[in-house]
Amino acid sequence: MISEHRSSPPTTGTGRTILLGLHTGWPGLLAVAVLAAALVTAIAGSIEALYPDLADRQQYAATVGDSPATRAFNGQGYGLTTTGGITAYEVGFMGQLLFPVLALHVALRHTRAEEEAGRTELLTAARVGRLAPLASAAVLLTLTALATGALMLTGMVGAGLSVAGSVWYCAGVVLLMHFFGTVGMLLGQLTQSARTAYLAGLSVTTLAYLTRAIVDGLGWNAPWAGPLAWAAEVRAFADPQLWPLVAYAVGSLALLTLAGLLALRRDLGAGVIAPRPGPPRGGPALGTVVGLAWRLTRAAFLTWAGLAVLWAACFGVLTEEVASLVDSNPALAQALGVEHGGDVVTSLALVVIALAATAVAVQGSGRLGAEESADRLGAVLATRVSCTRLWLGWWAVVAATSLAVLGLGALALGLASWAATGEQDSLTTALDAGLGYTVPVLFTAAVAAALRALSPRIAPAAWALVAWIGLVGFLAETLRIPERARDLSPLHLVGTLPQDEPSVAAILGLGAGAVLLLAVSVAAFRRRDLRAS
Repeated sequence: MISEHRSSPPTTGTGRTILLGLHTGWPGLLAVAVLAAALVTAIAGSIEALYPDLADRQQYAATVGDSPATRAFNGQGYGLTTTGGITAYEVGFMGQLLFPVLALHVALRHTRAEEEAGRTELLTAARVGRLAPLASAAVLLTLTALATGALMLTGMVGAGLSVAGSVWYCAGVVLLMHFFGTVGMLLGQLTQSARTAYLAGLSVTTLAYLTRAIVDGLGWNAPWAGPLAWAAEVRAFADPQLWPLVAYAVGSLALLTLAGLLALRRDLGAGVIAPRPGPPRGGPALGTVVGLAWRLTRAAFLTWAGLAVLWAACFGVLTEEVASLVDSNPALAQALGVEHGGDVVTSLALVVIALAATAVAVQGSGRLGAEESADRLGAVLATRVSCTRLWLGWWAVVAATSLAVLGLGALALGLASWAATGEQDSLTTALDAGLGYTVPVLFTAAVAAALRALSPRIAPAAWALVAWIGLVGFLAETLRIPERARDLSPLHLVGTLPQDEPSVAAILGLGAGAVLLLAVSVAAFRRRDLRAS
């Protein structure tokens, strides 16, 4: 029996593994498909009302579509005199980040996360081949991407967009998601931790996005510049091209093949890149709550800080070109709702920097939950460290790192804008605007703390607030989100900086709310039982 098991094909048991993955993971897979399709469908439904006439769409193409800032954020626009072309263009920023991240989540959830939890070892101990888990994840990824495309196509056609253009667009989204999903599968083989793989995948996505943003923002003719540039080159609602779809398919096949070869050669539970061992003895700082919290959260902080600085620097260099174009075109300035062209880049970049800062806070909450589930938090509390001291120390570190990401990003944006324009005021503007978002970031951290303290089960809901901040920051006008709903975003409540003056009343209210939520979190954490693994 042993020799028969060892000589069996490495994909033995793939079918049963797929069924198991569907049985245990279908809610998450369905949520991915619905979320991606809902974003595109909502935008498609609003475009017809916003630009009902050809003249309106022509004006859009001549103003918003001709802005280097919007090209940098959304990519190249094609067919912008059609509702379908405008829909694809408006999805741009959110879609280029959301679709890859969702695909990465699906891939890592069904590969590295399963292996890290020990479930893959249990499966492969039975009559399941070494490659069955990877093959199963590839099938689940494909099914999720296809379901996303089917739901998206239904919504787009239902919103009145052309069938042919919608088919081309959805085919591009399906293959884009599949490509980045296979990137996640490869990262799952290279790294030993799911958390590391997620951060690496986010870094790859960000680098791909920034590469495309610089190329498009500076007006370079380089449609081959990275996988996120290929999506626009499908030109679904203009003159469709097949080569981007072929590029995605070939890239996915190559990445999946490489992931399979690595899976056959590495040890189960290990990654190709082994983590560096720590020192044999911990330093004195690890004996303190603050030192321990910093040690456990610093990897996430360094990753998000690096991405925020890189993002800010890349967009800062576009400030002069955007400012010159907008300032010389009153119609474009009116369409964008700004008085100074440079404020366009600053406001859009700051939203992303603030999103990175809030993500640090929510990820800090997640790491605290992981320590609690692994019983390590209980071991700390078994010493002389009190619940209150542990809780306040942890969230003090999380708040400090969140503000550090915000400050570093704003500083990098200001310095890059200053270097590009030669105007020192650019640095002051970026720093002042970043300072204006300090309280909203702290409020988001307090929300994450309160949710974590009240119930570990609802703690991940803090990501919904981060997502809402991004949605309001970039798609509020397109989706015609009501003002009251927009005010649920702490950033919007303070104002669109630096275009607006920050609302003192909102800052005071959010500050008071943050203090209250922190107090509630302390009381709730002291009263509830720790969650055991």
